[in-house]
Amino acid sequence: MGHISYDEDYIDEPKQFRPERWTAEGVAARKGTKSEVLDHPFMRDPFSQGARRCPGSRVATNEIHAMISRLVLDWKISVPDENINSLDDISYDASPIKPIIPELKFESRR
Repeated sequence: MGHISYDEDYIDEPKQFRPERWTAEGVAARKGTKSEVLDHPFMRDPFSQGARRCPGSRVATNEIHAMISRLVLDWKISVPDENINSLDDISYDASPIKPIIPELKFESRR
């Protein structure tokens, strides 16, 4: 027995990589079905929610913040592509699983 998101009673082909399941259209298609439980906030968050939230979730979040702040403090991050001047110049794919990230240049600040 594994997580409900791997249960074929709730999701078709659970081991197939299909990120479109989590788009607004995919979520809307599950409304009113047994599979709607997959969209509940307690199921989406890997640490759960509320009083029974994983005690390590705050530690993990703080570690991510510390890592990002250290990265920004230690490195000057730039985009070598002269056509990209702001976030508006970056094309986006609809999938959060495979974001389109431009090449980044890291220069040590030390």
